Amino acid sequence: MKDLNMKVNPLYSEVDLSIQFHFEFSQGENKIGEALVSTYSIANNSETSGLSGVISYRKESKCAVIDRFEVMNDITTPCMNKLHHFLHVIGMKEIHNGYDLYQKA
Repeated sequence: MKDLNMKVNPLYSEVDLSIQFHFEFSQGENKIGEALVSTYSIANNSETSGLSGVISYRKESKCAVIDRFEVMNDITTPCMNKLHHFLHVIGMKEIHNGYDLYQKA
């Protein structure tokens, strides 16, 4: 689907201290759907032993939660693929669905 476009608008939420992305999907001149994704940092405590002893450090990975996903017609899969690809490119290690899938006919 070469004519499927995705516009990304980043937002910052002071409520839950996350970066949110608002996605708009369009085909040609027509808007066909949108999605809202929140991103979070996940802290993992790790230990490494070396010559000078045990060193503790925090390793952070990133997680995304798809809060809303609404797409018209039968193009849910290509839109979701574009969304997942973008999230992987910006370093999201985990992607969770926190939405009910809405499809408009």
